Amino acid sequence: MKALGRLLVSIAVALLFLAPLLWMLAASFRDEAHLFEPSLRRWFSTDGWTGHNYADAWRRAELGRAMINSLLQVSLIGGFGLIVNAMAAYAFARLQFPGRDLLFAVVVVLIILPVEVLAVPMLFTTRDLGLTGSFSAAIAGLTLPFFAKAFNIYFLRAHLMALPAALEEAAAIDGASVWRQFWNVALPSVRPALATVVLLDVLAHWGDFLWPLLIATRNDTRTVQIGLANLFTQPPIQWGAILACAVIVTLPVIALFRWAQRFLVISETSAGIK
Repeated sequence: MKALGRLLVSIAVALLFLAPLLWMLAASFRDEAHLFEPSLRRWFSTDGWTGHNYADAWRRAELGRAMINSLLQVSLIGGFGLIVNAMAAYAFARLQFPGRDLLFAVVVVLIILPVEVLAVPMLFTTRDLGLTGSFSAAIAGLTLPFFAKAFNIYFLRAHLMALPAALEEAAAIDGASVWRQFWNVALPSVRPALATVVLLDVLAHWGDFLWPLLIATRNDTRTVQIGLANLFTQPPIQWGAILACAVIVTLPVIALFRWAQRFLVISETSAGIK
């Protein structure tokens, strides 16, 4: 009975958290006249169901182009950012150079600064560098300021510091250079941390709104969040299309997290076995 009770409680809590998402998914298939039906009996009736909301959302928000831009943005930030942050974290964790601790303290301080505080100086800098004009320049403006992140450096350094130094010392005895120690010894040992950093970057920048709003001023450079926000301001305002757009924007993140979750589990299991 205790196991059954825990199962029922778990199901109830899960439904509580999933209720907004389930309502969003169901409402995205309702036409505007039946979207906010107060009666559950009328809500579950066969009247009012339609798939036109998705076609309208795709067309009005220009989601095809916006999703390509967002995928390009998060791919560049996740890929190049992982390399930059991992190299910086390894330098702070293993290399000895003048001012290392002071510089790392500055990196830690930068963690507390939100992007809203840095948005205006970053905007002026990217504008002066010409990263707000053409498509390629706008993509560079969307991605370059976020390759290096203070939190990612701090997070990866903590995991690298936890590694036994004997692993790299053994590789050095075998003649491995610092780069080989970093690439072949250190990085494979912190794969769970690397996967976590990439997932956090994707989640953060897929849902980013403020910076793309400042940089992506052309129609062909808008991201998915800008496309979704435009549905709130471009008449006619149709909540069915807005909810359908929200579903489309949410699905890639859910799919990515579900796909990447197995790598997190496998990596954690492998680390435990080692």
